[in-house]
Amino acid sequence: MAGYNIVTLAGWWGTRTIAEINKATSKAYSDHRMESERVNSTGTPRRELAILQAAVNYWHETHGPLTAVPQVTLPAKPSARTRWLDRSEAARLLAGSLGWYECFWTDLATRRRHSRWCRYAGGINRHLSRFILLGLSTGSRKQALLGAQWMANLSGGWIDLSRGIIYRKAAQQEETKKRQPAAKLGRKILAHLRRWKRLDDAARAEAEAQRPAEEQGKALPMFLHVVSWRGHGVGSVRTAWEAAVELAWLDDEVTPHVLRHTRATWMMQGGIDKWQAAGALGMSLQMLEENYGHHHPDWQREAAEV
Repeated sequence: MAGYNIVTLAGWWGTRTIAEINKATSKAYSDHRMESERVNSTGTPRRELAILQAAVNYWHETHGPLTAVPQVTLPAKPSARTRWLDRSEAARLLAGSLGWYECFWTDLATRRRHSRWCRYAGGINRHLSRFILLGLSTGSRKQALLGAQWMANLSGGWIDLSRGIIYRKAAQQEETKKRQPAAKLGRKILAHLRRWKRLDDAARAEAEAQRPAEEQGKALPMFLHVVSWRGHGVGSVRTAWEAAVELAWLDDEVTPHVLRHTRATWMMQGGIDKWQAAGALGMSLQMLEENYGHHHPDWQREAAEV
């Protein structure tokens, strides 16, 4: 993601000097980015400009000093998104990932509205269905879901089926402010994971059998990731996600991060202990209470009865 942000920054700032970084050019960049069809909040230019400021500060400390360190002016921080899916919406999204969508029509004679389920063969993305189910069951961030493998590794997290635990990051990976603690997996998602593992093991064995004789016996880097496309891990589910959202008749606010919001909301609606919920989601208790606490059945119960 940082590499993409740097490329985007370079496209606009590339011909400008460091002395031209000021409030006016910062605003001009923000306006430029907001005109993009893929940018719908100030969060994107704000994040990119923060990277620009970090680059300036790094150069000043490492290769400087600069006579004056320019300050990037960040756009206003957007309000926190808390869009979540109800059970029906989540089911439609999952169906959309497998190409299913609901068709509607009205009988002109009776004025009655009818519907039936149809399937679009080009919209079948089974890797996305895994992504959605794992996201709804753990509330993990997108990169943790995409990086999860079937065995312990040095590049990302993994699934421990014997103990029923998802490790969201590699053992030696440094902890960041976006905490990624291990989490216990529920009975339902474990049943899916075991089935997926059997399917991937069979596909891996088949791929191994089809290799040339001279290649057999060498490491086969396929079907290692829980979420994989044609046997290989994926860096993005954007195209498949957008197709599923469209087939599910959902709005543009439904992004992959909505799965995390949904998990947190469902846990609060289910009356789960807040301390346990925060630990499972990898967020602070304060953040959980501020953003999702009002969904809990005990929220302000005593205050309301005074």
